[in-house]
Amino acid sequence: MKLAHIDLSEIRVVSLYVITCFMCENQLHLAASEIDASYSVGDAATIAASQGWYSFETADECCSVACPRCIKEVQQNEGED
Repeated sequence: MKLAHIDLSEIRVVSLYVITCFMCENQLHLAASEIDASYSVGDAATIAASQGWYSFETADECCSVACPRCIKEVQQNEGED
């Protein structure tokens, strides 16, 4: 068998938005659409929200990015108070 480098035409560049939960460091990866050139950070935030990712503020705590699991945990903790 003879090995060779990958044909360069088989490699593509993809923009990727990475959103990290500040509580558990879970990450959401959103690939920018190659079809829609206007895909933006704002669009990524909207898509993240549709998947349950938000910022939040409670009486004790403020978090700019939280995943659905951590948000649920905070909501449950608030209900216990």
